[in-house]
Amino acid sequence: MSAKKQEVNFTEAFSELEEITKWFDSEDQLDLDAGLKKFERGLELASELKKKLAQVENKVEEIKEKFSQ
Repeated sequence: MSAKKQEVNFTEAFSELEEITKWFDSEDQLDLDAGLKKFERGLELASELKKKLAQVENKVEEIKEKFSQ
């Protein structure tokens, strides 16, 4: 059985990233351990979102090229 990576749900990932950002903005005294975990998760989410946007951009370019001929 091969381990296939689950497809990123853009809306859910973006919402989670927004929640992490709000957490950092709202905390007066940050818990360093919790902050580090949230920071790491935020970077993971940002990376996945960036990949997903690149995929969509490539697909849009393919579609535009297909119909411009």
